[in-house]
Amino acid sequence: MTDNTPEDLKGRSLFWKMTVRFGLIPIIILFYGTVALHFDYTPDDTYIYLKYAKSLAEGSGFSFNEGEPSSGITGPLWVFMIAAGTAGGLDPYVVAKTLDLLFASLSIFLVYALAHGIVRDRILAFVAACMMAFDSWMLRWAGSGMETSLGVLLTLLVFWYVYRAEYVLASLVSGFLTLVRPEGALLFALVQVDYGFLKRDPAAIRRMALRSILVYSLVLAPWVVYAASTFGTPLPNTLEAKSISSFSVGSVLFVGGSEAKILLSTQSAALMALILGLVAAFRRMNWKILRLEIFPLFWVLALLLFYLSANIQVVSRYLLPATPIVCIFGIWGVKKIQEFWKLSWRWTSGLIAAMFLFTAIQNAAVYGSTVVPHMRGFTEGMNGCLKPIAYWLRENSSPEARVLTPDIGLLGYVSGRRLFDTAGLVTPEMKKAFSGVSYDEGMKARKYESVLRPDFIVDRSEQPERLAAPDLIPVMTKEFPNIAINKSEPVYYTLYKVVR
Repeated sequence: MTDNTPEDLKGRSLFWKMTVRFGLIPIIILFYGTVALHFDYTPDDTYIYLKYAKSLAEGSGFSFNEGEPSSGITGPLWVFMIAAGTAGGLDPYVVAKTLDLLFASLSIFLVYALAHGIVRDRILAFVAACMMAFDSWMLRWAGSGMETSLGVLLTLLVFWYVYRAEYVLASLVSGFLTLVRPEGALLFALVQVDYGFLKRDPAAIRRMALRSILVYSLVLAPWVVYAASTFGTPLPNTLEAKSISSFSVGSVLFVGGSEAKILLSTQSAALMALILGLVAAFRRMNWKILRLEIFPLFWVLALLLFYLSANIQVVSRYLLPATPIVCIFGIWGVKKIQEFWKLSWRWTSGLIAAMFLFTAIQNAAVYGSTVVPHMRGFTEGMNGCLKPIAYWLRENSSPEARVLTPDIGLLGYVSGRRLFDTAGLVTPEMKKAFSGVSYDEGMKARKYESVLRPDFIVDRSEQPERLAAPDLIPVMTKEFPNIAINKSEPVYYTLYKVVR
């Protein structure tokens, strides 16, 4: 009778063999169950996607306000996917959240497959997949209806093809990733650099570069041509809207500190194992061999540097495409430690268990103390604050009414009115009008009047009705608890009617 046990599982206990064979099933079930507890958590940005998808499905073009083309979203591919389901008669809300959850779960399976391809050990690969499944930020954004999970899945797929030396397919997927997150262009460039180092033949490099650029361009060209001709630029307005106004040492420290806090709060054990593993690998391997193994780490570095140089206000979902790489190379680090110190499997399994246990406890603490309270408070705010304002506008204002607001998603999706945002997502001119001043300063100084004379204003402030004046009559004020994960104090949204 032949032994069908994989080579990397021979000599391991029955516990590990059964865990690797069947363990991902309960992990995915637990993942789905956890996400189901907060499936109603829907960021305002999700409603922006839904509004664009609904407009596209109804034949109004790529626009937030009907008849006014704009590029107020990051990932046009995500809009097209939601619009496809909407055109088929499905609710865009259900389409977005279902696809998001599906892509999130597929990402966990792909973490396992990619990790196994890198470390050639099913047990270590299983641990990497579990660390990703338990990541607090992954749990927060899965099922939110955002493009985040699709971006993670496509990122992993690019590396999957790179490790299989299928660079053309990796470039093709990079094109789709760029239509989900603009940072995908960085990964496409890294793929070309990686092939250049792999092959020393200039002719082979040129041929591969031409084929890669061709497939990448074929994916991007339709959107780039349309966006450039319609909006004036293929870049989304979100890049400028999410950036910090002035570049300074302080802004670099702020962005860098945010990046470190996000990664360390959930994957500090993996980062520590990665650093120790790199030290061990540098002492045993030459740079050429090591570079081939750690290529995905350059993506993590490039992503962090991009946000620093672009002055982007980083939130947890921006770094999620880097998180699975940190998980995978955390367990890669464990393997390098094992090889360098020639540890027995008993010691190695203890190290794995300790890293996994610490990560699980850390993420449980972050999830329970930070993520869940924020999601509950945010959902309460969306339902008890923004929805009543949106329904009032829908029922008590003219269809042609122009509304100025800092948050356009839910208000625009529900009210159906023409919305203009102070951040410049669908109104880029507004970003310029508020240039050099904060939102609060700009609203008090009425900077928006150089761009728009609204019929209604929705103001967000720690002080209710702060803008009340003879020509700004408060209609209603609602409290919004826990609007940001790092801001537990409530804010107030006040709807004003502009009197002329």
